[in-house]
Amino acid sequence: MAKRLLLICLSIAILIGIIFYADPVLLFSTLSKSDLRYVALAFVITNISMSIRVLKWRVLLKGVSFSELFPVQLFGITVSNFTPGKVAEPTKAVILKLRKGIAVSKTLPTVIWERIMDLIVIIMFSLIVIPILGGYFFLLSFASISVFLALIAFFLIILYRRSLGIKVFNFIRRFPILKRISKNFIETFYKKRVEKKRLLACFLLTIIPWFLEGLILYLALLALGVQSEPLILAGVVALSILIGIASSLPGGLGSTEAVMIILIGLIGIDSTAGIAGIMLARGLTFWYGAFIGALSFVYLSRKINLSGIKI
Repeated sequence: MAKRLLLICLSIAILIGIIFYADPVLLFSTLSKSDLRYVALAFVITNISMSIRVLKWRVLLKGVSFSELFPVQLFGITVSNFTPGKVAEPTKAVILKLRKGIAVSKTLPTVIWERIMDLIVIIMFSLIVIPILGGYFFLLSFASISVFLALIAFFLIILYRRSLGIKVFNFIRRFPILKRISKNFIETFYKKRVEKKRLLACFLLTIIPWFLEGLILYLALLALGVQSEPLILAGVVALSILIGIASSLPGGLGSTEAVMIILIGLIGIDSTAGIAGIMLARGLTFWYGAFIGALSFVYLSRKINLSGIKI
C-alpha cells in the first residue's frame, strides 16, 4: 500500500513539474483562449470512444447487455488506470460476477483477449511514429515494444497451451491473495474458447478508439491554433502510453504526459500551446474517464457489494 501511494505521489509530482515547466500562468492563459467548438467536438468524440470500448468487450461476451456492461467496463478501466502496468484489469471480471453471476473463469479469457487486442493495436499505431524518432527514443521504443510483444506471447500461451497455462495458474496459486483459485476454475477457464469471429470484431473495434485518441489530441491542439496530423498524433499517444505503462507508474500517469511532450517536440510541435493541448486532451480522455469511472463505482455500489473487492 505504501509503495502504491509513493508511485501515485511520484506521478502527481511529474504532472506538477510539467505544469511549472510550461509556466502555470502562461499555460492557463493559453487554455483560456481555446476554441470551444473544437473542444466540444473532442468531448463528443471522447464519449463515442468510451462507448466503443464497452462495445469491444461486449462482442466477446454472451448474455450481457451493453447497458449492464457500461458501468462495469468504465469502472474496470479506471481502476486499471491507477495501478502500475494497468494490472488491475481482471477486477472487472470479478465485478461482472457480482452483478450478473457469471463465473470469473468464463469472463477472464475475454479480459485477457481485450488486453491482447489493445497491446497489438497500440504497437501498430506506435510503429507509425517510431520511424521519425532517432537515437535514445528509438531504442526506448524498441525496448518497450519488445517487452509488450513478450507479454502478448505470454497471454497467448496461457490461452492456448493448456499444459503451460495450468502450470502458470498452479504457480500463482502459491500467493496468498490468489490461493483460492480452484482446479475447477482452471477447468472452466479452458472449457470454451472465444470464437474467432468475435475476436476479429473485437480487434476491428479496438482500432477505432485508439485512433480517436489521436483525433482528440488533434482537436485539442487545433483548439489552441496548432496544426498536425491525426494519424501521427495517434502514434504519439500510443507510443507515449506504451512507454508510460512500461514505467510502472500507476497507469503510466505522469510518465505518459512527459513522453508525449517530448514526442510532439520531435514532430515539430514545441510550444506552450503543444503542452496545453496535451493537458487538454488528457483531461478529456484520462481524467474525464476517471470521473465517469467514479460515477460508475457509485452506481455499482448501490447494485452490488463492492466492499470486499481488493485492488
